[in-house]
Amino acid sequence: MSTQHIYLIKHGETEENLQGIHQGRAVGGRLSEHGRADMQQVGACLATAGVAVDQMLVSPMSRGRESAELLAAALTPADVRVDERLAAKDSGHLGGRPRELAAAEAARHGVPIHRLRTPGGESSEDVQARYVDLWDEVCSGARRTTVLVGHGGGIACLLLWLTGNSFDRYLQHVPGSAGITWVEFGGLTPRIRLMNATPAELPGLLDARTAR
Repeated sequence: MSTQHIYLIKHGETEENLQGIHQGRAVGGRLSEHGRADMQQVGACLATAGVAVDQMLVSPMSRGRESAELLAAALTPADVRVDERLAAKDSGHLGGRPRELAAAEAARHGVPIHRLRTPGGESSEDVQARYVDLWDEVCSGARRTTVLVGHGGGIACLLLWLTGNSFDRYLQHVPGSAGITWVEFGGLTPRIRLMNATPAELPGLLDARTAR
């Protein structure tokens, strides 16, 4: 089996992030100036490292699609598609409201926050299940290099699964603006080469001989 390279990239910082709003699926979001610069830097670093992208799968949220457009301008991927499994968490009535309300809601229901499922919405465990489903599909495919553009919560859920950690380590696995994880997969277990590197850390971390 040939080695696959999979890059998990969080969308750039949004204007709503700066306002302390939990976006979820309720708010598409618009990248801040800083968020756009972060995405451009990640794209430039990957291009400089010689990363040739076979496919880019993107969250349907506007903040994900805007981020992917900035990456694609630098990387010119062979195939770009929206995949609903990369969408932000459906937080029901909590979407578009202050972030701290989710913790208060979980406490009121007496459940851990990762198991909180608002009416008609999802829990973090639900999000993990769809991100893992997409991961398994990508790993079973023939594409050598894949970029997944998603959300901090979903990427954190996937990283917990990949590293064998439970949800009590969730916050330590949430990437920041345009945070990037690079995973090699060529056998029974994936090898995490970078995890949640920031755009500022990225120059020099990607080896042009092995990043593609």
